[in-house]
Amino acid sequence: MNQAEPAQDASSGGPSAPDILIVDDDPGMIRALGKALRDLGHLRFSTNGADALRLINDSPPDLLLLDAQMPGLNGFEVLETLKASPALADLPVIMVTSLTDDGFEQAGLEKGAADFIAKPVRPAIVQARVRTQLRLKQANDVLRQSSVTDRQNLAVALRELQQSHRELLRTADELRVANESLLQFVRIASHDLREPLNTIAQFVGLVEEDHGPVLPEEARHFLRLATRAGARMRTLLDDVVRYARLQNAEGDPPTPVPLDRTLAELRDALAARLAATGARLDLSPLPVVSGHASLLSLLFQNLLSNALKFVPPGRVPHVRVDARLSGNWVLVRVVDNGIGIEPRHIERLFQPFQRLHLRSEFEGSGLGLSISRQIAEAHGGHIEVDSTPGEGSVFTVRLPLGVAA
Repeated sequence: MNQAEPAQDASSGGPSAPDILIVDDDPGMIRALGKALRDLGHLRFSTNGADALRLINDSPPDLLLLDAQMPGLNGFEVLETLKASPALADLPVIMVTSLTDDGFEQAGLEKGAADFIAKPVRPAIVQARVRTQLRLKQANDVLRQSSVTDRQNLAVALRELQQSHRELLRTADELRVANESLLQFVRIASHDLREPLNTIAQFVGLVEEDHGPVLPEEARHFLRLATRAGARMRTLLDDVVRYARLQNAEGDPPTPVPLDRTLAELRDALAARLAATGARLDLSPLPVVSGHASLLSLLFQNLLSNALKFVPPGRVPHVRVDARLSGNWVLVRVVDNGIGIEPRHIERLFQPFQRLHLRSEFEGSGLGLSISRQIAEAHGGHIEVDSTPGEGSVFTVRLPLGVAA
């Protein structure tokens, strides 16, 4: 029998059938194994270990049935040679032996054998064990191919991620330059706009002071409108500059800020409005937070001003400020009895330049709450609002807890 080719009647497998190599020095055993396995794949045969290694190196099979006791190069030596080769280490090997000693089988499994078949062979057992190893080999091949594909996909994804990262860094640099340019533009524009605005306000004031008594009431009304428009313009310029600074994260490192002192100063600053409207401003004891005193003062100034401003006609404003601790955070509430906010308008509330009311009803630039939110987020916190239309609103500011100086 030609050792390199299958016997004429030894295999009915097609070109894609598994390739099985049977190695045994006993021609009778080769015939018995070939008869048992002829329907399971393409069979090749060898009668010694050296020739088997040559066949395997030339064309690795899918499965090797290997006689353990052969003259010359025995089955265990062939097994050790295969396992020492990275290209052949995964080749499944079923040892065929007449020895039934458990220690013998254990030694073979430790050297890398996939299974053992005892002589004399029983065809049903041989077929079952060969089918099992062929299925395992097929599954391992699919898994190995999947691993290769996964590694290739991962490499492609990694290259795309690196490219995206480079583009993101470039975009971030461009945005940083654009933001710096925008901030500089806002500063220059604010400065350049203030000069003619101040001139207009001064001349309107002079006209009203020098000629107001002799002007018709309609003319004096127009002058008052011009004065109020100038004041709104100055407020708007201030708010735009503050908003631009917050967008560019300008500021010093945080320090302890006693909210008691901050809110007391704001109450003094609002004394005239409180007296004019008869409003009540109740301040509960407030803790120290970590942040920027000037920005936090602006945040609560915006909230208090809105609470005093957005009140139905005839209703006396009543504003309450209190706080509670939540872990390492402080939750400060500003509670008012104003006009409230419709649920559908909550999303728009903190957007810049968004107004929910006509200017003829309530003055404002539309930036106050947007700036307040930016300040809270710059401190790592946020602002939430709970409101009942017609009854009032509760603005809750979350700020990091500070340590008293």
